[in-house]
Amino acid sequence: MAAFDATVRLNTSLDEVAAALAAPDADALLAAEGGLASALAELSGPITADPADRARLATEVARARAGLARCRILGAAMADTARIALAAQGVMADYSRSGAPSGTAGDSRGRRLRTRF
Repeated sequence: MAAFDATVRLNTSLDEVAAALAAPDADALLAAEGGLASALAELSGPITADPADRARLATEVARARAGLARCRILGAAMADTARIALAAQGVMADYSRSGAPSGTAGDSRGRRLRTRF
């Protein structure tokens, strides 16, 4: 039953994350992080369920997958909105893998390195 309860808490946390992303509300997003981390930590080990509870657990896991997909979509939409808003202000919003803004010294794509050995 512990896995079922943790999965229910995971779904509650994913609903809170989705609501915070849709708002957008950074404080609510940060507040949902604790419950999400706690539920995921409890679900990180092997999960066992009684045969009678497996169907309910499977339903909650399917709901968690749908909730995660919703959070991914809302997160991508939020990132796109922020990128467009920054671009409208003339601010560079793209970053390279190193974390530096694209087109700076931290971004080596498209550049040639001349060296001798």
